[in-house]
Amino acid sequence: MCKTGDVEVTIMAISTNHTSISGILMTRNIIMANWSSSMWQSVMNRAIRLLASGPFASHFFSAAGIIN
Repeated sequence: MCKTGDVEVTIMAISTNHTSISGILMTRNIIMANWSSSMWQSVMNRAIRLLASGPFASHFFSAAGIIN
């Protein structure tokens, strides 16, 4: 139980059916290294679309990609 001001919230463990994957991508390719964040977000969006429509699509409830 967690109390924030007047609101009490029950905090529960994340189900093993849900997985978060994060990582860092580093490149030494000079062209890709100079891509803008919006270009990388476009690449991430394309990867998510491919996951959603490919052979593993039934294994995903949702997916999101965030570029920092």
